[in-house]
Amino acid sequence: MSLLTRSLKRTATWTWVVEHDEGADGFAAGAPVVVNVARALGETGVFTVEDVETQWFQDGVGYLGIRTRLSGAAGLTPEDLVRRVWHTRPAAHEHAQPTILELRGTGYWIAADGTRRGEPDLFGVSFNVVDEDTMVELGVHHDIWAENDFAGRPHPEVHRRNAPRLEAVLLAVERALGVETEPDGATFLGTSFNYGVRAPSGANGRPLDVTERL
Repeated sequence: MSLLTRSLKRTATWTWVVEHDEGADGFAAGAPVVVNVARALGETGVFTVEDVETQWFQDGVGYLGIRTRLSGAAGLTPEDLVRRVWHTRPAAHEHAQPTILELRGTGYWIAADGTRRGEPDLFGVSFNVVDEDTMVELGVHHDIWAENDFAGRPHPEVHRRNAPRLEAVLLAVERALGVETEPDGATFLGTSFNYGVRAPSGANGRPLDVTERL
């Protein structure tokens, strides 16, 4: 039986910056980006977007520490997304602005025996819509994408079955945005490269057990 281990910290991340016209409204310009990425993810069959979660900010107050969730987000147009997100604005903060939008949903991974297993929020996908340009970030929290698990043990079948699916997701986002994928480099739990993750290793090249960092 294959078990799935999730780290509270991200194992690896990738970013894209989508440029808009100077002076563009960040949220209005970012909404089509959110919709295009959500559609691209769904078309991979690896991750299905279900909700959009919004973080809010208010001038003179700062980040409110409030998140609102828009359910039934699949298939929305950019105009629908903007309208419905504004409808979730906290009633006690009528001047609050959306800052970060996150896609929430369910993905699946494939165990060593070939069994397909569902997993909530298999990917973390966020959009910074404060500035006129939209920054997109995709992160992963599991060890199934790398050649070893978090304990440093090789799991070749799990890696073989899942690494190509991560590559497909990253390529789909890249194509949807028309922007080259930028890996964010190494963490204690893994190293992102253009379309995948390498497990951490020591100075001697041997795999590391990083379970104490989860």
